Amino acid sequence: MIQYIPGNGILHRAHPFTPFALAGAVVVLAFALPAPIGPVILCALMIMLPVIEGVPAILRTAGILALPFWVFLFGIHGWLGGAPLTALTIAARLTSLIFVFLTVVVSVHPGRFVDALVARGVPFSAVYLLSATLQAVPRLAHRARTILEAQRCRGLRVRGSPLRRARALAPLAIPLVLSSLAEVDERSVALEIRGTGAGVRPTPLDPPPDTYTDRIARWSLAALAVLALVLRIAL
Repeated sequence: MIQYIPGNGILHRAHPFTPFALAGAVVVLAFALPAPIGPVILCALMIMLPVIEGVPAILRTAGILALPFWVFLFGIHGWLGGAPLTALTIAARLTSLIFVFLTVVVSVHPGRFVDALVARGVPFSAVYLLSATLQAVPRLAHRARTILEAQRCRGLRVRGSPLRRARALAPLAIPLVLSSLAEVDERSVALEIRGTGAGVRPTPLDPPPDTYTDRIARWSLAALAVLALVLRIAL
């Protein structure tokens, strides 16, 4: 499960827009840098990024996601197609994207990101939709574990034959769906009480500071991406 991991790395301390600017720059660089050396170097840097950021736990998840691409691409382009450099280039590009986006997701707190968007004047409806999407999977996973433990205490058996496992789905799925619907109703009432539908721009209590260093970093990443694109087109 991918969710925010507390830490004190550079991306954790930075303004929430800065890590996403890094992810956008890596997307451009992965396809603009000359192949295969450029994507391979970028891939190596992105694999080191979770360790540098202080979230080494993401290495396992990212590695599991990236490994099938390497096997598939070298099977198609390498061993069968006779183009191992093409397979290496594509696999390195995909691995770079997987590592940078997972590192950014676990390094940026959803609450700080929402406060940053509100401070920039983004409509609250869009901010709330994004926040609910980011927090949906961790919340559902936590609720599912709670329901599973409660049903096990009541004697529910979730292991054994496929038929027994199929029978155990209803006692797990029905409470999960009903509790999710109840939460939606509670959230809608809470939002209505707070007057979010009145068209008034909310004011964040503690927006993350957008320092001079953050702005310089974002502009530098944007300039680097543009430079890579210009060189790629020119050459």
